[in-house]
Amino acid sequence: MSHRNSPKGFTLVELLVTVSIFVFMTALMLAKYGNFNQSVLLTNLAYDVALTIRTAQTYGISVRGTDVNGTQNFSTAYGVDFNDAATPACDSYSTKYAFAMFADSTLNGWCDTGEAMSDHIYHITRGDFISALCTGSDENNCSTVVNELGISFLRPNPEAKICSGAGSGPVDCTATYARITISAPDNSTRTVSVRSNGQISVGN
Repeated sequence: MSHRNSPKGFTLVELLVTVSIFVFMTALMLAKYGNFNQSVLLTNLAYDVALTIRTAQTYGISVRGTDVNGTQNFSTAYGVDFNDAATPACDSYSTKYAFAMFADSTLNGWCDTGEAMSDHIYHITRGDFISALCTGSDENNCSTVVNELGISFLRPNPEAKICSGAGSGPVDCTATYARITISAPDNSTRTVSVRSNGQISVGN
């Protein structure tokens, strides 16, 4: 008795369907990975901003001094300057793509000429940028939109001095809360919040 051999292997249609499914799954995975990767990078940037503010707080309440005419001055406040515009501020270091730490020798809570710490300039890359700055009394009332924000600390207190301004206008240091919003090219955002009691937090 003869037995007819069964056909083995893929037909052309089966092969095309299999390859199509594989290509679709690969494209989906790469798209999801890109979004996930962007999200992780933006979150890391937000924590870098928070860490920089925390570093300024540590400098401000510890024994780090500044050199003034060859003498160490330990009464200097330290802060971080943020700017959501393309116009440079804080000795031309601070823009929407960079933020700068400054030594506030005048204790006015603001980055004046010559106070930026050139070795503490942080550049924002990968298309991310500072998209908004606001101040207010708390997280539910951050209604004052500003162009530039200075957050500084002076020993021995860990409290934050929050000062804001808009262009060449007057500086206001009465706020008890500030929020820095960072955006990515895909319009996703992260926020860094600072309260006058010295608390620093990162949110979505």
